[in-house]
Amino acid sequence: MTVKTIEQLLKPHSIAVIGASNQPNRPGNAVMRNLLQGQFDGPIMPVTPHYKSVNGVLAYRSIDELPIVPDLAIICTRATRVPAIILQLGRKGTRNAIVIASGLDNLYTAQGTNLQEQMLAIAKEWGVRILGPDSLGIIVPSLGLNASYAHTNALPGKIAVVSQSSAVCVTLLDWSKRRRIGFSYFISLGEGVDVDFDEMIDFLGRDPHTSAILLYIDAIFDGRAFMSSARAASFNKPILVIKAGTWSESALVTSRLQPEQIGEDAVYDAAFRRAGMLRVGDLRELLAAVETLANGKPIYSEQLVILANGNGPCAMAVDALLERGGRLAKLDDAVVQQLQKIIHTGGRPSNPINVLGDASPETYRKVLDVLLQSNSIDNLLIMQAPSALTAGEIFAEAVIDVYHNHRGKKPNLFANWMGEDAAQEARLRFAAAGIASFRTPEGAVGAFMHMVQYRRNQKLLSETPESISDKVPYQPAYAQQLIELALSEDRAQLSSGEALELLSAYGIVCVDAGKNRASSGYTPHKLRVQVQTDPVFGPVILLGEATSHWTIRKSAVVALPPLNTALARYMVIQAMAEGKIRERESYATFDLPALCLLLTQISQIVIDHPRLDALVISPVLVAGTQVQVVEASVKLRLDNRLATLAIRPYPTELEETCVLRDGQEIIVRPIKSEDELSLQEFDNSQTKEDRYKRYFADLPQFSHEQMARLAQIDYARDMAFVAVARDNVLVEKILGVVRVQTDPDNLQAEFAMAVRSELKGMGLGARLLQKMIDYCRSQNTKELMGITMLENAGMANLARKLGFHVQFNRDEGLVDMKLDLHNT
Repeated sequence: MTVKTIEQLLKPHSIAVIGASNQPNRPGNAVMRNLLQGQFDGPIMPVTPHYKSVNGVLAYRSIDELPIVPDLAIICTRATRVPAIILQLGRKGTRNAIVIASGLDNLYTAQGTNLQEQMLAIAKEWGVRILGPDSLGIIVPSLGLNASYAHTNALPGKIAVVSQSSAVCVTLLDWSKRRRIGFSYFISLGEGVDVDFDEMIDFLGRDPHTSAILLYIDAIFDGRAFMSSARAASFNKPILVIKAGTWSESALVTSRLQPEQIGEDAVYDAAFRRAGMLRVGDLRELLAAVETLANGKPIYSEQLVILANGNGPCAMAVDALLERGGRLAKLDDAVVQQLQKIIHTGGRPSNPINVLGDASPETYRKVLDVLLQSNSIDNLLIMQAPSALTAGEIFAEAVIDVYHNHRGKKPNLFANWMGEDAAQEARLRFAAAGIASFRTPEGAVGAFMHMVQYRRNQKLLSETPESISDKVPYQPAYAQQLIELALSEDRAQLSSGEALELLSAYGIVCVDAGKNRASSGYTPHKLRVQVQTDPVFGPVILLGEATSHWTIRKSAVVALPPLNTALARYMVIQAMAEGKIRERESYATFDLPALCLLLTQISQIVIDHPRLDALVISPVLVAGTQVQVVEASVKLRLDNRLATLAIRPYPTELEETCVLRDGQEIIVRPIKSEDELSLQEFDNSQTKEDRYKRYFADLPQFSHEQMARLAQIDYARDMAFVAVARDNVLVEKILGVVRVQTDPDNLQAEFAMAVRSELKGMGLGARLLQKMIDYCRSQNTKELMGITMLENAGMANLARKLGFHVQFNRDEGLVDMKLDLHNT
């Protein structure tokens, strides 16, 4: 779907309601009522042969009678009529439809045609995009648009909700009203047979009015598309996910897929982490997360200060914090001394701060003022148990007043007014003030830890991996010969010897099962590494201990390939943190780099051989730096359905060797995440003038996070080529970079390029830009464009030589360069 079409769906200028009704218990009545009660200022056109008007609006007997072509049609009829209505809408020219009815996949025509398949075929033929079936509709509060049959409307805000469950939608809407939490978009995907999560995430990730995205997922149907859009969006804004079907039995209930098509929950979990999203466990956590996203700010440290009026609340909050891996902040000595003067004897001026049960609102006011004036607090949880002396809302007003009137640095503030009736009014005051409040200490701490985990996930994504030594054997051609031999003999299983040979071709040490392998007096750890193909996300890698009763849920951690050393390291650390791998007395120590190398080697096998269906290596003996494989089995695919990775791996096929005019041999290849330090050195080597021409401003040097983002790209949607030469045997030096950013519709890509100052005139710029032109053509991109400054005559001349239309805009001091990739 194009972003333009999504925008038409979510921001229509005219709407038709097909099957509009005056009967109050019909969706066609609720949709009309919601549309009319909103502030939508476009035409609303009910279509029904049964009424002259619906809710006082003139009705049309058929779609053909509509006076204009509606941007959006909401179909409220029974399921059997939907395919015919889509056909009529297509002929009319409507390009977006919401289908309220459900169950089309279980209905058939008299000729045996499945209604859902018929609907999709008609929609594809006429270019109609469908939200649903079984959709509640959409709500866009900023437009006054409530195109749904929900029982209530949404307030305007900056959180976007995309849900496959209508029940979760209405629950979240109902809860948010009292909390005064608003939304930028409220989208019910329903069954998502056409418009799906990936397209919505692409749109919302670019939407300036959306600061966070919340997803409720029953099932994903296209793992690669989902991962690509989620990875791109999560770099810019938080994405929270609640996934139903944690257990296989519940997954069968919530999903319309066949059992063999339902992915493992542990794999979903790994996919969410890899995309930088944050998964919440249940609806309670989801609501707490929404509260935090609506009222919180990004956190810059992971330490928390707790202020309460009793030891019990303090203890509960600290227990919840430590249990989830959080940390208490240490207060400065000067702050503690000031608090000692305010808090009565028996209280505690250090963190967690206890102001005692008889504390007054004035005490809260003074303590909070000291904490804020210190400018050293990043995150603060304020708690209050009900007091017989003063109403809870008076305490709340004191906190709100001090916090809002403070002019210096403001920490992230979380409130937990305990109790129910006594705390209700206080919670309403906090909601009106835009301060996140929670019913329990655990809920408040959990919300804080969601933000911490999101920060950790983002740091993981920007971690620079180490390069793998070229000395590690790598013979993929020999491994492919082993696979082709088995396939020629129609064998789906490699022999044990062949499996070990395949591993050896990638530098993995394999030993005879009968030999004594111990190199020290310590017992080696026995691990299991497994590759299996998930129906949603493709090949995945599993790591755990070699046990007799081995299950993915209880015995292993999961990661999606491709893996670099940083991701492999995280996988091992996760396995140890979750107890899937345990260090034991009298056992040999782990060498983390050695085990990470094994995982990256397994990842490379998966990348190189799409015919591989399953791989089991057990046991893997780990003793210090020695990692040895004793037994392995390899299962192959005999059919033509090759395994597709959810994350596109490094495209080796795009590497090429070139020779510059001075005779220097260079390699032009896609950028890698390992290039971050070389990229930083390249950027630092640019002259001040060249950097100004490249960035159109005097920018400071990039941070690690910024540079990591430039090096770690999604090859499924972005591309950057680097020209490299080796300074010596080990270090690669970047000589030039060209990169493009392509719009989601693949209509236009914008390029940017930089070459080392001392290499200009050597033909390097032409090599890089021609490489990118060829790549964009191969991706069927329609237009390549770039912008440079008037002073950069060299770039303008190069673009003209390569076929670009070059236009000088002297008013703005810019040069526009455009290349039609299909007509050149």
